[in-house]
Amino acid sequence: MALQARLQLDELSIKQNELSHNTLIREISSQKKPNFILRKLMSALESMRAGKGMGWSRAWNKYDLNVFRTHTGNMEEDQALLKQIKEVLTPFLDGFPKEYKGFFEDLISDPKLMLFTFYHNRTVDGQDYEGLTLSLGRKVPSDRSKRDRFDLVLEDKREQGSVDQKLDLVRIYCCPWHMYQNKDLHLVKLEANDILDSLQALYAASVDNYHQWKVMEERQWAHWSTRYIEYFGPRSFIPKGSSFT
Repeated sequence: MALQARLQLDELSIKQNELSHNTLIREISSQKKPNFILRKLMSALESMRAGKGMGWSRAWNKYDLNVFRTHTGNMEEDQALLKQIKEVLTPFLDGFPKEYKGFFEDLISDPKLMLFTFYHNRTVDGQDYEGLTLSLGRKVPSDRSKRDRFDLVLEDKREQGSVDQKLDLVRIYCCPWHMYQNKDLHLVKLEANDILDSLQALYAASVDNYHQWKVMEERQWAHWSTRYIEYFGPRSFIPKGSSFT
C-alpha cells in the first residue's frame, strides 16, 4: 500500500488523459511501474489513439470482449482463404454503397494487404458468444499511423454453458479510413436465420486454421503492450463444445 500511495499521482498532477501521446508511450514502455498504473496509462493511450483513429483498433474489436489469441496472416500461404472470403462476400457486395464496394475490391487485391485473425469471447446484454474476427487492412499511404479496415466477425452463441459450433451472429464492417475519420462506415448484421451456408463454411475453415496455426510460432502475434490492454488476456469462460481449445 505504501508503494501504491507513493507512486500514485496527486490531485494537483496532470491527469492521465492530458498526457501527450509520446509521454504515455514512454511511461508504459519503461514497464517499471506497478501493473495497475501501467494498465491505467495504457487505457489512456488506447482512448487517445481511438479518438484519433490511429492504429488497427476499432470499437467493435475492443468493447465487451476478451481477445485471447491473435494469428497473423501470410499473404503467400493464405491465398485460398482470401479467395474464400471474397467469394463469401460476393452476394453482399451489390448491396454496399458504391464507394464501399469499390474500397473492398481494391483492398483485397492490394499487394500490401495485411490479415489478422482475432479469437474472442464477448458478453453483451448478458449474452455470451465465442468467435473470431477476420480482419483485413492496410496502412493508409498518406498517413501510416492510420489503417483501412474490413472486418468479418463470426460468432457462436453460448447457451446453457455450451456452443454448437454453428454461427448465430455475423457482422461485416467496411471501414476505409477516409470515411471512418468522420465516423462513417458500412455495417451488415446477420442473425441465425439469415446466415448463408457459405459463411458457416468459412467459419469452419477458420476454426481448422486456428488448430493448425496455434502450434506455429510464426503465426502468433504478441506484443508486450497487450499485457496492459484490458481486452487482451486469458478467456473469462470456455464453453462446452468450444471451437477453440
